Amino acid sequence: MDAIAEEADVAVGSIYHHFRSKDNLYLALVERALEINEQVMAEAYSGGRTPMEELIAASDAYCRFNLENPGHFRMVALRAVDVPPGELAGEVEQRIADKVEALVGDVADALRRAHDAGQIVCPDPARTSIFLWSAWNGVLASRWRPDRLALDEDELRRVIAIGRDIVIRGLQTD
Repeated sequence: MDAIAEEADVAVGSIYHHFRSKDNLYLALVERALEINEQVMAEAYSGGRTPMEELIAASDAYCRFNLENPGHFRMVALRAVDVPPGELAGEVEQRIADKVEALVGDVADALRRAHDAGQIVCPDPARTSIFLWSAWNGVLASRWRPDRLALDEDELRRVIAIGRDIVIRGLQTD
């Protein structure tokens, strides 16, 4: 809390006055990360796109969320920041799970609509959306690998483009 207060140029007491505890501060950080993720993803489903265009926009938006907000991405998608022990731990975990499930559900809905429109072949949108979310997380997490498989931002963008093309070709109808 001392380091946070110093970085924010406020008194430690001000932080405790506003958040009451470290757990509450952490919960506020998680909530902010989730809000940013939701805002970025909502853009993918607006603008009168076809379901297939929404899927492409959603993958681009999720990658953009990672690149522009790496700390938030790690907190929400990779659970790299541990939930502090305490009374709010269960609440934090549940909020994250609910929000992530909703985002994955949005992808499943777009897959279902694209399938129904004859744009793709996807007999199991729910499981496909889980696979896609997990696959993107794995690729996006490669930024933080401690070995030669780590990808810088430019290489990450190239790998994501290849992955997106593979997924699109695999789902498209003839």
